[in-house]
Amino acid sequence: MIPARTITVIGILCSLVLTATVSARAPQGSLADWIAQVAARNAIAHDVAAYKFPAGRPIEDPRREAAVLADKRARALQMGLDPDSVVATYRQLIEANKLLQHIDVHRFLLGTQVPPAPPLEVIRDRIDVLDARLLAQWASLDDVRAAPDCPRRLAQAIARQAAEAAKNEQDSGNALVLATVGFCADEARARSAPTGG
Repeated sequence: MIPARTITVIGILCSLVLTATVSARAPQGSLADWIAQVAARNAIAHDVAAYKFPAGRPIEDPRREAAVLADKRARALQMGLDPDSVVATYRQLIEANKLLQHIDVHRFLLGTQVPPAPPLEVIRDRIDVLDARLLAQWASLDDVRAAPDCPRRLAQAIARQAAEAAKNEQDSGNALVLATVGFCADEARARSAPTGG
């Protein structure tokens, strides 16, 4: 039996290799690179579903989600980032992850074989590696987020990433759209503005 510590190290190394491969395709700090990191984070949802389903664990975990969002707010403040924007983005990342988990569980219920999943601590370590990369790139994308053409550029980056990813997996593109709702500054402001009527 492989010790849990060894499995954790292997999981972290796999994440680093994955993110290095992703970064090699797009200039680091670019919108395309950031979207590739989001896609890599979304892909971890498949391991989460494979871990939770056999154990009978629910997809929804409000306490864990609240802890993650509180951590991201604290990290944003430490890094001099807008904590509200960071938290709003991570709320979307969590929703995208849950969407993919729900889709996988649906498939498992219909008879798709559940793949073996790494231990939960390995999964969380992989997410932490990607989250550190996403936050490290956040400030470099302020100009992109504030640009009037941000929604169009974001849509193009998502389309390129989705096309490059598993071409037969429609869910990856849909999850990227959900994960990036509110990324652009104007869109974020519009969502928080009071509506009339």
